[in-house]
Amino acid sequence: MVNRARRRARTVLAAVPAPYPWSLDNWVDRLEQHRGRPIDLVEMVYTPGGPVGAWRARPDRDLIIYAVNTSLVHQDFVALHEIAHMLCGHRGRCLISPEQAARHAPDLGEAALEHLFGRATTDEEELEAETMATALLSAATTPPAIDPAATDEAARRARRAMEVFG
Repeated sequence: MVNRARRRARTVLAAVPAPYPWSLDNWVDRLEQHRGRPIDLVEMVYTPGGPVGAWRARPDRDLIIYAVNTSLVHQDFVALHEIAHMLCGHRGRCLISPEQAARHAPDLGEAALEHLFGRATTDEEELEAETMATALLSAATTPPAIDPAATDEAARRARRAMEVFG
């Protein structure tokens, strides 16, 4: 599972390279173009005990919902975790059957039932999404390599900057 997630991350990054410096918005724009399907990044306020993120597939777009009241790195990680669910095609499992949901709340429409009773991902899917998000963020925030054989002045300065600033 872990190796499969890392391979998927490498495949995604080969098709949709991460911009440097890293920008989630810029990368999602590239991913939208690659997939030919819109992705909306939706901020939400995290409340203790609630989710920090979610992916919702809509007929015309995907929604990536992530907590905004946390660090920027954590926001990116949560969004990438949800994007990993999307790219892996995780569908989760129903927490409750439609019939059970209708019995519990007969007056609610389908959209409200989905919101209240939703779906839950499996531990295996969570591990895959966590691993893929970690691999994506790690690759995205690693500076591009400088050709060690390059001898021009710009390459020399870039190597020196990397030595000094990491």
